[in-house]
Amino acid sequence: MTDTRTVDAEVLPDAEVAGLSAKTVAHVIHYRRKTYVTKPAEGYALLKRVRTLLRDGTTDLVPLVHRDGFVWLAVGPSIPIAIDEIETDAGHSEKHTLKRLGLD
Repeated sequence: MTDTRTVDAEVLPDAEVAGLSAKTVAHVIHYRRKTYVTKPAEGYALLKRVRTLLRDGTTDLVPLVHRDGFVWLAVGPSIPIAIDEIETDAGHSEKHTLKRLGLD
């Protein structure tokens, strides 16, 4: 059987892709009816720990530094958690986005 590839009309040319810059400026953690906003370093650290716990199938307390202080989150396979990455607002600077999120 031969592999046939079709050209997708939705694919952007390299020149257009090069102009797009996606930079994560914050993470939003949705946890038990609460929302926490963190800087990328704290968000990535939490994400790494959550991945390890879920892969191992264990539950543990995970520290989270967020814009309003510090909290311990119980993280495990049966505890719902969602982590969103926030990028800079279209047409605005990173500083503007951080200020809007209360991180500056």
